[in-house]
Amino acid sequence: MIIGLDIGAGMTKGVLMKGKSIIKSLSIPTEDPYASALKVLKALLKHAQESPVREVAVSGGGSRRAGENLLGIPVIRVDEIQAIGVGGLTLAGKSDGLIVNAGTGTAIVAAYRCGRKVVHVGGTGVGGGTLLGLAERMIGTHDFEELERLAMRGDMCKVDLTVGDIVGGPIGIVPAEATASNFGKININASREDVAAGLFNMVCQVIGVIGAIAAKAYKLENHVIVTGGLVKSNFASEIIRKTMNLFGVHPQTPENGEYCTAIGAARLLSKRKSTWFLF
Repeated sequence: MIIGLDIGAGMTKGVLMKGKSIIKSLSIPTEDPYASALKVLKALLKHAQESPVREVAVSGGGSRRAGENLLGIPVIRVDEIQAIGVGGLTLAGKSDGLIVNAGTGTAIVAAYRCGRKVVHVGGTGVGGGTLLGLAERMIGTHDFEELERLAMRGDMCKVDLTVGDIVGGPIGIVPAEATASNFGKININASREDVAAGLFNMVCQVIGVIGAIAAKAYKLENHVIVTGGLVKSNFASEIIRKTMNLFGVHPQTPENGEYCTAIGAARLLSKRKSTWFLF
């Protein structure tokens, strides 16, 4: 049994794993990184049954504040980029892939040979944190589920300027309904629902565009894996997928993608205990 924790800026996520299988997963808001890590670890240990957990793998931005041990169990810090790469490949069942990890911000990682080589491609500060921050300022909510409900009832075309609005039809590879300018059409008549839809559209399109361009640059356009807390939302993941499709990229959004970093941390801890692991 291996436990991996991902202490992020917004959420702390943890997985209890046996090999490649997730026995239990848990996600809670990060308040204090140390306290949040303790809470998740306690919950996961209840499901470890008789199998002792001798080490816990910790990654994410808050991992430096997790201390040297948690509940008396030694903490092994795992590089976040390595964890994203290995976690994405594990989730997708691939040996190579470009992982677009959309969390508070978005990290892009190229991973090869079952995680033996992991490259930090880059990323963007645009992510779920951007979505919630702008939503609080523009429509007065910081609740993701409420924001998603609003967006699903809204019309992004009421706030976004489309290619068709400007040129009257498609241009190049871009269809007429594609966005030419996010919030380029917004006015006082736009509803909260329309603004929410526009926010989802803007954030997810940015992620989709940079992910698709990175995939082409690294020749991994047939092996794109989209993970992170944001794609737990079907509404968000569909916008990312459609945006990438415009570039001929058809991403995979595996189940449990929000636990990518925690899974990768756990699997990398497994690696320390064996010569390597196979997907």
